[in-house]
Amino acid sequence: MRLALYLPLALALGAQVPTPPTAKDMAGHVESARLRRTVERLAAFGTRHSLSKSSTEAHGIVAARNWLIGETRNLAMLPGSRLIPFEDRFVQEPGPRVPKATEMVNVGVLLPALDPSRVKDALVVCGHYDSRASDVMDAETDAPGAVDNASGVALTLEMAYVMAADRTAINIYFVATAGEEQGLLGAAHLAKRLKAEGVNVIAMLAADTVGNTSGPGGAKINTTVRVFSEGVPTAETEAQKQARESLGGENDSPSREFARYLKRFGERFADQLEMKVMLRRDRVGRGGDHLAFNREGFPAARVTETQENFDRQHQNPRIEGGRTYGDSPAFFDPGYCAKITREMVGAFHGLALAPEAPRDVVLSGAATNDARLSWAPVTDPRVASIVVYRRNADGVVWQEGMPVPIGNSTVLPGVGTDNYFFAVATRDRDGNESLPVAPSRAQ
Repeated sequence: MRLALYLPLALALGAQVPTPPTAKDMAGHVESARLRRTVERLAAFGTRHSLSKSSTEAHGIVAARNWLIGETRNLAMLPGSRLIPFEDRFVQEPGPRVPKATEMVNVGVLLPALDPSRVKDALVVCGHYDSRASDVMDAETDAPGAVDNASGVALTLEMAYVMAADRTAINIYFVATAGEEQGLLGAAHLAKRLKAEGVNVIAMLAADTVGNTSGPGGAKINTTVRVFSEGVPTAETEAQKQARESLGGENDSPSREFARYLKRFGERFADQLEMKVMLRRDRVGRGGDHLAFNREGFPAARVTETQENFDRQHQNPRIEGGRTYGDSPAFFDPGYCAKITREMVGAFHGLALAPEAPRDVVLSGAATNDARLSWAPVTDPRVASIVVYRRNADGVVWQEGMPVPIGNSTVLPGVGTDNYFFAVATRDRDGNESLPVAPSRAQ
């Protein structure tokens, strides 16, 4: 059963948006005021707990979901929009945090692929729209969830808004996911569904908790953002494990390459916002929707604020001992969230236009002074050059990218294999690059 897609049914949202011809223009259309409105609207539903009841159109998870459905249909009505709304409905069977069978719905829009040879390739960006109070099973207490995670939903909708007319080679799914606080339920269902439908998810981003900048004691951090990703693939096969151990590739999974890509290309689109590539799949003892995609073998990462405030996350709203608890919109920093959104727009636009990535990358030249990289012949006619990346073996991000002529191998004279890591990407004539692909085996 495929995702339920809908034709536009509603009036346009807000002012008309001109078709943005470049990533810079699209990033420039991101508005902090629109992000704030989305966060305030979602927080106003009282609680968005997955088990909450909606007695009116203004309270609870169903009311919030219906509002989101309206927003996605509004996005499809924007001038020049190519977006197609969809709902991914499923019944979650009873489990540890779901005491009885419960309908859940992922709500989103699809920006369809324009390259007929790549209609099964896709990028996914998600922000979970459910919230929780101190007790994960408390479906009654107010849980406004402004930063966790109305901010991630706002980022996702804003990306869709400014990219609505983008003419991408591959698909982009913009999704508000359900049931994250109850166990990544919506993301797990969506990942399994896309895999079953034969969709090749090139990369997935979970936008989760992307709006707080103030911490205990008044500390403020608004110039960095963190990107988490797995180093060793969760779904690694035995053959892949053996190759990784031979190459020492514990820090070069496809997910980690995606995190590096977001930093390398995203930072161009926002001033004074450094993206930190974290060498963890998520925060200690915690996990977000990207992990559900990792379990299905898809590359995925999580973007999240640097300064988390734990008086606000997963807390009943209250004042206790002179401290304010609870996730109120008053603590959401829309300017910070806008900078993060701009970086994501820029990176996603380039990746959605990039040629197909190289395949079957092989590293040889061990015990010599000349590293040699080879790969399967590229067949995408849009490839204008191959880019060979390298970094010191003690480095985190790529330190050098060297364009080489189209072919299926290159030799790096005087560059031994042991002191560097390598990867290979494709680039088109406009500078759009694929994800780098690290060697999958050594010879």
